[in-house]
Amino acid sequence: MAQAPTVYAAADLRHRLDALPRFHLTELPTPLLELPNLTRKLGGPRLLMKRDDLTQHGLGGNKNRKFQFEVGAALAQDCDVLLWGGGVMQSNHARQCAAAARRAGLDVVLVLNEGPHGDELQGNRLLLDILGADVRPTGRDGMFGHEADLAATAEDLRAAGRKPYVIDYGPLTSIGYVECVLEIHEQSQALGADVTHLYVASGGGTQAGLELGNRSLGAGYAIRGFSPLVVDGGRTAQQAAMANATAELLGLDVRVRAEDIWNSQAFVGPAYAEATPEGLDVIRLVAETEGIFLEPVYTGKAFAALLDDVRRRDLTERDTVVFLHTGGTPLIFAYAHELGESSQPTG
Repeated sequence: MAQAPTVYAAADLRHRLDALPRFHLTELPTPLLELPNLTRKLGGPRLLMKRDDLTQHGLGGNKNRKFQFEVGAALAQDCDVLLWGGGVMQSNHARQCAAAARRAGLDVVLVLNEGPHGDELQGNRLLLDILGADVRPTGRDGMFGHEADLAATAEDLRAAGRKPYVIDYGPLTSIGYVECVLEIHEQSQALGADVTHLYVASGGGTQAGLELGNRSLGAGYAIRGFSPLVVDGGRTAQQAAMANATAELLGLDVRVRAEDIWNSQAFVGPAYAEATPEGLDVIRLVAETEGIFLEPVYTGKAFAALLDDVRRRDLTERDTVVFLHTGGTPLIFAYAHELGESSQPTG
């Protein structure tokens, strides 16, 4: 007979999270808001939005949750510089990393690939410049292939007498989203919302933390993750490994299997960070109905997936859906050309 999964009380889970070093970057919880106008317009499920775009540092976004723990660890280890690589010049992660480092009195070095709009001093790239981040271009495009450059940069910093904290894809990457599920669980109960689904743009740690938190609380949410990029074989194996490393760090008797994670690459479009017509349309829809801004790389594509599920009746009036807004507001300005074109009549 199979053993029933271990379920933890909210207070127990919060106690485990609070035991870890943390550097304060934002007030929590972030708001969980009804989307009444969009709910009426679509005539489908009850829609709510978890506003992690409103975390309070560096123009907000989901990465502030993890940086609270990563900066806390860096300070506990007496590091003097944050080092990260693997993104592109318009990276939300890079912008939030630089802002978190400055708040903590640390230097920041970023090893970044080019990516769309990477040569434009706009959006996140402009903010990196204003933050005085030490940006070291790899000369490559896309999201990957940075590992050797990152390792060499870390060695150069150590040789110069610095003590870098190298941000990697470990348990602290996803731990903030264990806490996010805890917030959703408590806030939805206060709203009288029986949440059935949680939609999110994620190909990594954000969904990994959600999956672990969901299982730890026994919340039973159907989590629908939408990757912003295409990876051969998908990302679920990496996400499961990350979730399980986080469970070990927190002392949770919970395990996540790759086959139990739902993550789709169907809404990526031509390539990572390339805007899609569906994503651009939904940015205008959500802005015009609720006064909330999505962006073209992550949240616009994930919300387009949610809208597609409503239209195909995979989500109905019986469902209550939370869309997790992971931020990225500066990208709206970097993609002004694409958004401007999408407003022009066709035909």
